[in-house]
Amino acid sequence: MVVNSSDRFALALGEILWDVLPHERLLGGAPANFCHRLRQLGAPVKMVSRVGADQLGEDLLTGLKGLNFDLSLVQVDATNPTGTVDVTLTTDGNPSFVINPNVAYDFLEPTPALLEAAKNAPFICFGTLVQRSPQTRETIYKVLEAAPQATKFLDINLRKNCYSAETVTESLRRTDILKLNVSEVKIVTELLNLSAKSPKEMAQEVMKKFGVKIVLVTLGEDGVYAIDDTGKECTVPGVSITVADTIGSGDSFSAGFAFKYLQKASLEESCFFGNLMGALNATKKGGMPDVSPAELELFIRNHTKA
Repeated sequence: MVVNSSDRFALALGEILWDVLPHERLLGGAPANFCHRLRQLGAPVKMVSRVGADQLGEDLLTGLKGLNFDLSLVQVDATNPTGTVDVTLTTDGNPSFVINPNVAYDFLEPTPALLEAAKNAPFICFGTLVQRSPQTRETIYKVLEAAPQATKFLDINLRKNCYSAETVTESLRRTDILKLNVSEVKIVTELLNLSAKSPKEMAQEVMKKFGVKIVLVTLGEDGVYAIDDTGKECTVPGVSITVADTIGSGDSFSAGFAFKYLQKASLEESCFFGNLMGALNATKKGGMPDVSPAELELFIRNHTKA
């Protein structure tokens, strides 16, 4: 596969998997959730991951094809199984995860097609979960290195036993935009021995130490806080909704932010739209709920002040 200069696709880099809930199985993985929402918004984006040559992998690819994913950069692993996550939900809809190890996405390869695609990518979203594996970690770094034009967006997505001070540090060194939630602010501050006492101070310290340009802190029902390396700040308030579950809400925020950012929108406008996308996702079940253009337009109209 050769990517032409006019064939510019954002890349969603990392895990695709099955979220296994008590009574159902849902398509999942933070980068896949991001990819789905960004594609639904109309931005060209390709999923980069690896699945097993098994029934779960076949079912997963069938499901993603049904959602019109571009799967040309998804690899098939003849040895390792398709990724699964055991998910339980609290009474208020917040998920907890058991992420099963030694699965196909832990063995992502830096294929010529992938590195060629990275050369022209305008935007790459990646996280830390798949960096638990040395092979996939090195592949991610090679992809980022091969993508000089891309804005690198780190949705840090810290999951138990899937990150370290080293992987967080090396990721931040390669990042233009950092997105994390309030609990992750505290973890990163302690993990990297930062002196920050607030999300703002943490963001300022990370920007100064690692050269990150923008830090986005999602605040759950309280919205989002953002700051860039010029000192510009914005806080977008939360949206009043009835929560189905919060699986994938942060990924929808990231996709909404990316969609506007790629259109050269302001920091505040990008955060506002991302916040709406995250809230809309939380009104539905799972990480990849379908949203029609009409539904999105109505939700935006109902939650935008005149």
